[in-house]
Amino acid sequence: MRKVVYTAMWIAVGIALAYIFHLLNAGRIFLPLHLVAMLAGASSGAVVGGLTGALLPLLSSLTTGMPPFPMFLFMMPEVFCYGFLLGILKRWNIFLRLAIAIVAGRAVYSLAYYTIGALLNIKLQPLSAILLSFTTGIPGIAIQFVLVPLVYKRLQSVLMEKGGEEHG
Repeated sequence: MRKVVYTAMWIAVGIALAYIFHLLNAGRIFLPLHLVAMLAGASSGAVVGGLTGALLPLLSSLTTGMPPFPMFLFMMPEVFCYGFLLGILKRWNIFLRLAIAIVAGRAVYSLAYYTIGALLNIKLQPLSAILLSFTTGIPGIAIQFVLVPLVYKRLQSVLMEKGGEEHG
């Protein structure tokens, strides 16, 4: 039951952040759905991070219109990957976990783009999609390497003070 509650909490945070950042026209820079799924995985584990990541793009699209169709379809497996990997690699250094998750997530995005894109008749050259997903995400990736470790470490210290045990 705890995992359901944490997943719902992270999804609510993600939708609220996405709404705020998109109002400010900064969603593509800050990548709020990615950030929240990463924090969910790092703080609450692989199941919560994966579920949060898989559901956030769909629910955000349904409630705020962002990301639009068909982008949310490509983002669902990508953002799942971020949350799941940051949770599954819990014993590793947060920066290494983040680097692995970002590279894997971008690869998953590219694969999803081609698989789902083929079904929806969207055409793009394989190398250009991979390069495009990395280059357009550079500002967000830099922000992730700053914010995710800072917020994660702060969450961990608050949770250790409150309960004396690690969260997740």
